[in-house]
Amino acid sequence: MSIRKRAGAVLSVLTLGALAAVGAVAPASAVTLPGNIDSAVTRTLTIHKHALGPSTPLNPFSTGQQLATPPADPLAGAQFTATLVSGIDLTTAAGWTQAAALTPAQAAQRANTVSFVSTESNTAGVSTFPVDAAQYPTGMPLGVYLVTETKLPPTATNPAAPFLVTLPTPTGAAGSPANQWIYDVHVYPKNAVTQLTKTRVPAPAGSIEQRNPDLVRWAIASSIPTLAAGDTLDVFTLTDALPAELAYLDATTTPAGVTPTNVVVANAAGTAQTFTAGSDYTVTNTAGTLTLTFTPAGLARLTSLQGGTVTFNVLTRATAIPANGVIVNTASANVNGATETVTGSTPIGQLTVSAYTTSNGTRVPLAGAVYQVFLTEQDAINGANPIIINGETNWTTGADGNVIIPIITPGNYYVREITPPSGYQLPTPSQVSTTVSPGPTSTTAPVRNYVEFAHNQVPAFALPLTGGDGGLWFGVGGAALLTAMIGSALVVARRRARGAQAAV
Repeated sequence: MSIRKRAGAVLSVLTLGALAAVGAVAPASAVTLPGNIDSAVTRTLTIHKHALGPSTPLNPFSTGQQLATPPADPLAGAQFTATLVSGIDLTTAAGWTQAAALTPAQAAQRANTVSFVSTESNTAGVSTFPVDAAQYPTGMPLGVYLVTETKLPPTATNPAAPFLVTLPTPTGAAGSPANQWIYDVHVYPKNAVTQLTKTRVPAPAGSIEQRNPDLVRWAIASSIPTLAAGDTLDVFTLTDALPAELAYLDATTTPAGVTPTNVVVANAAGTAQTFTAGSDYTVTNTAGTLTLTFTPAGLARLTSLQGGTVTFNVLTRATAIPANGVIVNTASANVNGATETVTGSTPIGQLTVSAYTTSNGTRVPLAGAVYQVFLTEQDAINGANPIIINGETNWTTGADGNVIIPIITPGNYYVREITPPSGYQLPTPSQVSTTVSPGPTSTTAPVRNYVEFAHNQVPAFALPLTGGDGGLWFGVGGAALLTAMIGSALVVARRRARGAQAAV
């Protein structure tokens, strides 16, 4: 049963019968006097609000004096109401007997009419009760007060239990000093609180997840609050409202070899516990809003792990780049009705690769060049383990000579051309190093997220040519032909002459 459900529970921060159990002596300025109660001495009540946890354990008793060293983890934003309990006169012995037997629940049932509202606790956790000096010249009236927390600090999961305090408060026989009255009373109620964080989780070096640089894993971590005795966890949910630039990857869309979204619960020593989806918790996705909800069985187990942590590891894929290159993601927690919201952010970039050649001093883009990107130089040299963006490993330039590798986690990469444009040679070297920074590509100063490769054509074939040696051989051939023709003509002429002489 939570404190909210048992508002009448008894937890007296100042237990009238054991006021000297813990605490330090008040500073010298505190009003602490022996003898009879002096109604002329001004009475004040100061509340010091701190988180309940291992560093500030719950103490059911206090001296009523201001601690020389305050507890850790002050909480701002708390507000209290102190109600004067009717029907109890502390100027009489009978009144003190009644007060000793009173519980907060019984005090709440009386016909009380006088109440004071505190200031909100400041960054030091201090809250005081302003008093109208004209109406109450000696501060808050002498009597028993029921104090309730009416406004919780933003991170508190439970209000402090209602408690009783008397003004003034006795130190008791064992007090320091003994048998005196404290007129400026200080109390230290505590809240159970959560601490919520949201961070980008880097992929392990050399992992398949790192080779998918469009993947973004978020760790939404909430402490399991330390509760007052008897309290339990009734609600524990963590919610991640994904922005438009992120897409959730469930077990069916997570790339092979990459750990999917999961939940890790650890005890106060940091040892992971075995919690099972379905029986201990559920994860739902409603239009990009992911909610981790613990079941009643899971809540019971969390209650036994106070001081531990719950981490909701959410795997997403970046699908777009904001103009400033930073994706902002918001998460919230609801623990026993107390809510807390945090934001996490991650840089994201892209890379443009350009292929071109130069003709007569003019740059000409080339389509058809194919590129891969690698995490290490050796992988680039070997052509092994290229990065993968949404299932793609190869990127080919278009008619403008460019190709955009759309979403990349900022860092150092190596780009290699694996296939040149048709009719062109691979550039030398075929791989270059580059740094991806947050944001889109820029080709104007300062240039970022851009690399280019210059190309030369393949060597020309040796073709026959007119002129030069070719002309010479044509000339030689022609002279030979002319000589043969002249020789033939001479032979024919001689034969004719011989024939004419024979006829005579």
